[in-house]
Amino acid sequence: MELPVMELPVTVGVDGSSASLRAACLAAEEALSRGRALRVLHALPLMPHLLSGRDTRPRCGERGALAEVRHVLAVRHPELRVRAEEVHDVATAALVAAGEEAELLVVAARGDGGFPGLRVGSTALHVAARAGCPVIVAPVTEDPVSREHVLAAVDARRPAEAVLDFAFDLARRHGLALRVLHAWPPGGPGRSERELLSTALEPWRAAYPDVPLTEDCEPGGAGRVLVEASAKARFLVLGRRRCAPVGRLGPVAHAVLHHAECAVAVVPEA
Repeated sequence: MELPVMELPVTVGVDGSSASLRAACLAAEEALSRGRALRVLHALPLMPHLLSGRDTRPRCGERGALAEVRHVLAVRHPELRVRAEEVHDVATAALVAAGEEAELLVVAARGDGGFPGLRVGSTALHVAARAGCPVIVAPVTEDPVSREHVLAAVDARRPAEAVLDFAFDLARRHGLALRVLHAWPPGGPGRSERELLSTALEPWRAAYPDVPLTEDCEPGGAGRVLVEASAKARFLVLGRRRCAPVGRLGPVAHAVLHHAECAVAVVPEA
C-alpha cells in the first residue's frame, strides 16, 4: 500500500563506503528540512547464497554498514526519525523501487568500486535515469568552500515547472540564493533570451519573494556552461524528461553528472 504523500520519506542508498555515508548525511539534512523521516536502504545481493543453498552473506560486515550510518546520524541529528533496512536485491533495482515510495532519493555519485578518477558510477546513473521521484546525486568528496546558492538549469522557451518548483523550494529551505541559468546558442539575440527567461520566472518570483534570485543567460553548450557554473554552487538542479527513452539520460544531464563540482538534483519532468 502506498503511503500518503505527506508521509513519504527521504530515502538514501548506502553500501558501506565513505561516499555513501556522506550521501546519508546530506539526505538527513534534506529530511529534517522537509519534516520527513529518513529511510536508509542497504541492498544485499541475492547471489551466491541462492545458488548454493547456503547463506554465505557476510552478515556482520553488512550490518556494520547500517550500524555506522545509524551511529553517525544519531550523533549529528538526534531528532531525526531514521528507519534502516536491508533488502535482498541488486542495488539499482532496490533503489528505483524505493523511489516509488519516496519524496526524494539520495545516492552517492559512486561507491568504493570503480577506478581512480571515476566521478560517477553506474548505480547513480541508473537511478537518476529511472527513478520516479527527484534524485540527488551526492559528490564523492566534500568541498570545504562555503557555497551560497542553488543553480537551476532552465530552458527559457520551455521552462520545466517541476525543476523550478524543486529549485526554489530547495533554496528557500536551505536559506540560499537561487541562480537560474539559461544557455543559448552563440550568435543568437541575447537580449530576447533574457526577456524570455524573465517572463518565464514571473510566477516563481511572485511565489518565492524571500528567495534571492539571479537570472542569467550564457551563450554556449548547456553541458559546458552548467559544469563551469557548478564550481560555485551547492546544488545544481536540472530536469529529466519522462518522455525520453526508458533509462536514458539526455546529453546535458549525462555531462553534468560526470563533471559537476557539486551535488546534482535530477528532477523528472511531466
